[in-house]
Amino acid sequence: METNIKQKETEMEIKTKEKEKADRLLLKLEIVIGIMGVLFLLGFVLIASYLEMAIWLKVGLIVFAFAVCLIAVCFAIKIEQVAGYYECGKCHHRYVPTYKQVCLSMHIGRTRYMKCPHCKEKSWNKKVISEKE
Repeated sequence: METNIKQKETEMEIKTKEKEKADRLLLKLEIVIGIMGVLFLLGFVLIASYLEMAIWLKVGLIVFAFAVCLIAVCFAIKIEQVAGYYECGKCHHRYVPTYKQVCLSMHIGRTRYMKCPHCKEKSWNKKVISEKE
């Protein structure tokens, strides 16, 4: 009986560490996706600016590049939402915010100004990897 409890605790620790490792990898992937999206946009804008081609083709290239960059940003925001947790600056409750909250909140790096679902107050919530301190 006691060994089963210890075994389950060990399994939970392993799963938690695996999730934290996966979240760290996702956050690195988010940076790569963002950089690739911006480089794609800049590349196509430079091509459209400096090569001789019809105006409609230049506009098409730029619109296409903006669409690809927008899709990359949406994926990066989704990764930001699901990887890890946010810790409330006031009550220190850790939670996963909604996509809308992450998308529309002011932020500096990975710290966002959001409303905590626990204490219902707005504060600067910092991104953390683990659910527990």
